[in-house]
Amino acid sequence: MNTLCGYEKSGVVRRKGMVFLLALVVVLVVSSVAVVMASGAGVRLRAQDDLVGRAQARQAALGVLRAVCNDLATSMVAGTMPQLVTVKPEGEVIGECTVVLLGRDSQGLRAHFGLIPEAGKVSLNTLVDVSVPQRSVLRTALSAQYGMTPEITAAICDWADDDETVDDDGGAERTDSHYQGATIPYAPRNAKLETIDELRLVRGVTDELFFGEDANGNGRLDPSEDTNGNGRLDLGLRDILTLENREPGTAPDGSALTDITNVGERTKRFMELFPQRFADLVNQAKDGAPYRNRLHLLSVLDLSEAEAATLWPFLKGPELRVGLVDAWSAPEQILAGLVGVDLAGRIIAARPITPPSSPLWLSEILTPAETINAGMILTVGGYQFRADILAVSRHGWARIDAMIDCSTNFPRVIHLRPTESMGWPLPWATPAMIRQADATQDFSTMLTSDRN
Repeated sequence: MNTLCGYEKSGVVRRKGMVFLLALVVVLVVSSVAVVMASGAGVRLRAQDDLVGRAQARQAALGVLRAVCNDLATSMVAGTMPQLVTVKPEGEVIGECTVVLLGRDSQGLRAHFGLIPEAGKVSLNTLVDVSVPQRSVLRTALSAQYGMTPEITAAICDWADDDETVDDDGGAERTDSHYQGATIPYAPRNAKLETIDELRLVRGVTDELFFGEDANGNGRLDPSEDTNGNGRLDLGLRDILTLENREPGTAPDGSALTDITNVGERTKRFMELFPQRFADLVNQAKDGAPYRNRLHLLSVLDLSEAEAATLWPFLKGPELRVGLVDAWSAPEQILAGLVGVDLAGRIIAARPITPPSSPLWLSEILTPAETINAGMILTVGGYQFRADILAVSRHGWARIDAMIDCSTNFPRVIHLRPTESMGWPLPWATPAMIRQADATQDFSTMLTSDRN
């Protein structure tokens, strides 16, 4: 009997042990499931944070874009060239976001913050417009750029012109084997380009030629970008070409522009703008007539910076107001192709640090002969801008690219797209560094350090 009871007791113990083991297994399985679910929830939460963070950053970037447009409108209403008034391009704090405007250093050496003047580039539509006097000079300058040839320039012109006649420099129309021999044959647009990216379809335009060495699009040569080892930022077509740059067709007050070759119109405008000394200006204007361009006229007038800034937007000359290149913001290689290496060097050395309000600085360094020639292709200031906006939030970052046109006397955003695919543009300052900046470490100082 005692033996039987012992077996019964041991059986009970074994059953209890099995139940305990089963319970442990169940707890282990449930815990594992809980850990997996918690991990998945954490991943989803982090992904959600990233989405929310990017959305916040993008909204902050759009808010700064609206502020930029307001600044441009305010400056134009005040009668000056369009420019920033209140927006700080090197860093604005919008809620929990830090927002900067990524500018372009004309020499590609340092970080620069601000709007990107499109007038410092070659206008695509001017290249194919036979009525503008700058056409041949612009084509020659474009062909002289790194990686370019007259044949590629001609192919670009054939893509955008409205005929099927192959350009004399060796262009390419729809019968060209590059287009007809493609996996899916296609043909040139034979009309104005709608985006700069469309250039990648043109015969001879490779990715290397289109993008250049500035892979992250921050306007400077970073250590990993000098692919040919020449120590210079070789720009791609996306950074030296623009769809179109033009100045307004009317004066700031809405009146017709003053023809500098018309003595009566010049006199009337001097009387309106400078009633206290218009007689002196009328006499000075007789010294250099007939005038070849606006810079030519400006060079013989004794004007202050403020007076030159007032007069300049009211004038038109034989050089027209389409496709001129801004001498203040144009890259060195563009200037050299337009006016020669020596004059380009002098212009760059004389450039004011901040965007000038008038071309007086330029006219003062040019000889009379240079004024007549360079004034047919150069201007100062512009009315089209790119805003390359980077915004960093607590959990993400966003980058947008906007094209703003002020030539209708009111800023309009004509192109807008996200550009995060270009990558993070500030290799010397990570998103985490910008997020952690506080009162003891001003992020604007961090972004504009001499090391950058």
